[in-house]
Amino acid sequence: MLITRLNIERVRNLKAVALHGLQPFNVFYGSNGSGKTSVLEAVHLLATGRSFRTHLPKNYIQHHTQDAIVFAQSETEKIGMQKYLSGEQLIKVNGDSVATQGQLAKILPLQHLEPQSTDIIDYGAKPRRQMLDWLMFHVEPEFYATWQFYARTLKQRNSLLKSNRYLSLSDLEPWNKMLSDYGEILHSLRSMVIEKWTPFFQADLKRLLPQLDIQMEYQPGFHDETGLLNDLTNYHSKDLERGYTEYGPHRADIRLKTTLGEADAILSRGQKKLLIMALKLSQIAMLHSCNKETVVLLDDLTAELDLTAQQRLIERLSQLGSQVFITTLEYDSVKNHLHDLSISYQLFNVEQGQIRVIPQ
Repeated sequence: MLITRLNIERVRNLKAVALHGLQPFNVFYGSNGSGKTSVLEAVHLLATGRSFRTHLPKNYIQHHTQDAIVFAQSETEKIGMQKYLSGEQLIKVNGDSVATQGQLAKILPLQHLEPQSTDIIDYGAKPRRQMLDWLMFHVEPEFYATWQFYARTLKQRNSLLKSNRYLSLSDLEPWNKMLSDYGEILHSLRSMVIEKWTPFFQADLKRLLPQLDIQMEYQPGFHDETGLLNDLTNYHSKDLERGYTEYGPHRADIRLKTTLGEADAILSRGQKKLLIMALKLSQIAMLHSCNKETVVLLDDLTAELDLTAQQRLIERLSQLGSQVFITTLEYDSVKNHLHDLSISYQLFNVEQGQIRVIPQ
């Protein structure tokens, strides 16, 4: 979905925003606190139903108001979200109300790139698992429903483990069987997608870190050689002691390994940032190969990437057919990159929540 029109109301300090004629690349510049990142936050809210800065709606909905609205339009689609202080939301696609955020996410695949962050590598399995599942959601039709069934079953099993420490193995047998069945399907789907993703990852890794050999190693979260049901049975007593389920796809991980050891321990901060870029760009490339284009939010581009890395990133995103929303304090270098690469763009100045189009 190439967004041609974007409307934002009552998000943080932004005045009523009405942007038309958006381009493949859209650059928002201004001082710190001007509202640049709030524009990206609003697009993220529309695509995912949540902010990347806070879990609480009251933190992004303007003070003394009850809701925030984000609306986007392309040549073929109109999508909108109204988010309330309570956390409830109203979602519309082409004027019709829809029940789940997933329907918007399918229309508007979105990647948030943060050049200053190394969280995916340094902060444990969860962000890597979320990264994998984003790709799963967009390329594997069976994944979302299977994951929902698995998550519900896991929640029920954990509830039983917490409420009764004297449960016998036979008491949990039906839950073990269901969790195992859904878990094995998830494992199979993830394994297939990892296999397809790997060549894309290696190609983008060579572009950004050609001197390094880094491999992705998928860990399913259980002993796949004997099966999940075997783990649920064998570790029954330990699960009762813990009060939660230790083994399963909810504990899966992607380990990133160099020839010298784990990437989180071996790579420099700069190398980690480029590795994360390679991971996310390769996901965008995989979607592009399936004729699915991704909207990319690129926050503070010039903060930590040198000029060469900036240009390589912009060029690659353009090759992949992405629509990109960029924020920066220093727009001259971004303009020069876009001009040198002959990429269509629109420049916006953001001051105290007001957005002004800068003519080319």
